[in-house]
Amino acid sequence: MSTILLRFFSIVSLLGFFNMGKAQYKLFQPEVLYKHESKASFRGIAVVNDDVVWVSGSKGTVGITTNGGFSWNWIQVKGHEKRDFRDVAAMDSLTAVIIAVGEPAIILRTIDGGKNWLETFRDERAGMFLDAMYFRNGLEGMVIGDPIARSPFMASTIDGGISWQPLVLEGAAGQPVLLDSGEAFFAASGSNLHLMNSGNIRNGYMVTGGSRSQMIHTDGKFIERLPFLPGGASRGGNSIAMKNSLQGIIVGGDFSQDTSTANNCLLVDLRVTGLKNEQLFTRPANPPGGYRSCVQYLFRKTWITCGTSGIDVTTDDGLNWRMISKDSYHTLGYAKKGKYVYLAGGGGRVGRIRVR
Repeated sequence: MSTILLRFFSIVSLLGFFNMGKAQYKLFQPEVLYKHESKASFRGIAVVNDDVVWVSGSKGTVGITTNGGFSWNWIQVKGHEKRDFRDVAAMDSLTAVIIAVGEPAIILRTIDGGKNWLETFRDERAGMFLDAMYFRNGLEGMVIGDPIARSPFMASTIDGGISWQPLVLEGAAGQPVLLDSGEAFFAASGSNLHLMNSGNIRNGYMVTGGSRSQMIHTDGKFIERLPFLPGGASRGGNSIAMKNSLQGIIVGGDFSQDTSTANNCLLVDLRVTGLKNEQLFTRPANPPGGYRSCVQYLFRKTWITCGTSGIDVTTDDGLNWRMISKDSYHTLGYAKKGKYVYLAGGGGRVGRIRVR
């Protein structure tokens, strides 16, 4: 084949690649599904499938749809009308678990679609503040909270949230892991905890922020400093998602400067042991468009992230991000092999994006 023909086919292939990318991005157009009249702030979301979605937030508000967001059943949890439910996990259209921030720290569970809630956990210690929850299947889950005496609060369940067992985070030397003064978990989106599908319940990662930001394995044996901007109560890691046990993405930044792209995204690569910190965490060539509070892996090399200043998508495993909207959302969720990403945020807003 002649050199001219080879060049011709190379150009055609390259143009086809870019056109395919543009066509794919056309799918990512957000639509607002609902604005709750209470203007509650939603930071918890659980997507069971494309039809069943739960959201939770301030003013004791929980919402559920069973038809892809076309209609919603809104609940103000009785006796907890002033609580802020920052995260929700759902097993189906009837069974869900919610956590409330602040004191006392409580976890509630429903098995009848939110009509009735049973308290399954309570801790009245000063300083208790539950931040995030993750269920890797219908039975096994974990909740994390701000440190008590500098030790992160952690508890796990193996019965779908009916009972919870406190966990102690110990390092490689068997000593309790202590966070820095001013270091904690951000309750921004319920997504700064990610459990892996394999191994025991303590196979996962969490990220901190504040005076110091770290990525910590939930068994305490892996702790690495994250190169986010330090020294600010609103700075650091907000969310972590793992594509597999070795590759992930962490987003965050500075909530008080939500359009700044400085240090707001890190690509995690644990594929080679013995790497230096700067090789474990690298920055994108083109980062998301500002502070981001939630990130989610979708499929192949495609991820999505959201925050108060917009929504971004990448199709090359985080190297390059494209802002698809300036709409403000706190959190998002996606059911594996689903067609839609669902989002929730301030002002009682719930949205949806088709991604397939």
